[in-house]
Amino acid sequence: MRGRSLSSLREKLQKVLSSPNVSDLLDPLVELLTKLIEEYNRKYGVLTVLVTGSLAKGRFVRGLSDIDILVVTREAPAKEDRFLLDNVRGVDIEITLYSLDELRLSLAQGSYFIRDALESGVVVYGKGISEILGE
Repeated sequence: MRGRSLSSLREKLQKVLSSPNVSDLLDPLVELLTKLIEEYNRKYGVLTVLVTGSLAKGRFVRGLSDIDILVVTREAPAKEDRFLLDNVRGVDIEITLYSLDELRLSLAQGSYFIRDALESGVVVYGKGISEILGE
């Protein structure tokens, strides 16, 4: 992920992190997601990355909230890569990987987590949700 993709990730994250209580998270979050995207793009083919949960909905509370990230891939992720936890400047980051097929199945089964992520999530990298669901 180089050039335009990296600057696009930064620009999109900057919009999500525009509140003063989270603006200091921009650089470390860009670094974390850049590494994650590069690694998982090689392994599984990253289609899209969304910021979901309270941050995407504008309800993030520093010290109480975590940052939820949903990564959608072409191939199903290995068990050890499915759920990742990290921490950026004292804020917990929860990263969940779903393949496109798993995403469609979860959506068809009425998964609240997936439906909420797709409805309120903010795409910060890759294709839009309607675009990947149309594949």
